[in-house]
Amino acid sequence: MPTPDIKHKSLYYYIAMFFIASLMGCTSDDSSARSGDTEILVKINDSIITLEEFNVLIKFEADIDPELDLTAESKNRFLEYLIRKELMIQEASRLKLNRKKDFIRTIERHWECTLVRNLLAHKTKEFKRRILITEDDIGTYYSTNKSRLDRPLEEARDEIRSILESKELEKRLEQWTRDLRESARIEIKINMNSP
Repeated sequence: MPTPDIKHKSLYYYIAMFFIASLMGCTSDDSSARSGDTEILVKINDSIITLEEFNVLIKFEADIDPELDLTAESKNRFLEYLIRKELMIQEASRLKLNRKKDFIRTIERHWECTLVRNLLAHKTKEFKRRILITEDDIGTYYSTNKSRLDRPLEEARDEIRSILESKELEKRLEQWTRDLRESARIEIKINMNSP
């Protein structure tokens, strides 16, 4: 299925689009579940996509692809893409493909990976705010690695700061995961080393 103005995107993009679109554009036409003030953009059998939902999805698309110009033509192509995708989702549901174990396991794995990735991004952001690299830290690292850096301190300062921040971040994330494990109740019931 061709997608509008979508160049080479990562797997995460498609997973995110699937989940966002599934949550927003694949709900049944239940007026009690939607605000009475929400303008319906398109109705596809029993599913609807509101103008607000469409705007969220196309903004997400534009954030992923900064080259996307939000013209009337690109909006129409994107709407056509959403309609085709929804029709395929409805057909897959009609065939009960969404209830097959392989599909459910795949969704669970993507959900878990996305959740872990989001948690790590959250903790990384939190830890980065608390990392302070001093001029003494930079000077010490430069003195120790001067021959490898092969340039004056002033030229290497930003790179050194980045290296030290990455190392500190890695240490903090590692300590955090150790703390999580130590605070958990973990009981391994089967010895994996026994034949």
